[in-house]
Amino acid sequence: MTLNKIDEIAKSLLEKAIKSKSNTATVIALHGELGACNTTLTQEISRVLGIKENLNSPTFVIMKKYAINNNKNFKNLIHIDAYRLNNSQELLNLGWQELFKDKDNLIILEWPERVPECLNGNVCKVKLTHKDEKTRELEILV
Repeated sequence: MTLNKIDEIAKSLLEKAIKSKSNTATVIALHGELGACNTTLTQEISRVLGIKENLNSPTFVIMKKYAINNNKNFKNLIHIDAYRLNNSQELLNLGWQELFKDKDNLIILEWPERVPECLNGNVCKVKLTHKDEKTRELEILV
């Protein structure tokens, strides 16, 4: 993927998320090193969903919640950056189970390898790899 095609990638991921919607939250787990554009992709997904707020990485606050208006598939975008978490229990302590129970939530989780026990159910795994300044490789794993 080149950065100028990120809007197409975001739309494609949202289509997959909508098709896989079930009775729990839909999770897009973004695997990728620093600089692989995880947050950039999340920003583009939020733009496609019509979110007007400026979306920044929640690295220091861990989680941010955004209301999605005028979307029949999801009511909330939950953006979680698990980079600073040491284990799944820390995400559970932040209310993961309640967030995951709500089928109207679209959860985008960066650094999911830090919280593997939380990744069950309706999860779309995406691997992003930094190739060069303008190119990232994107692989949908599930």
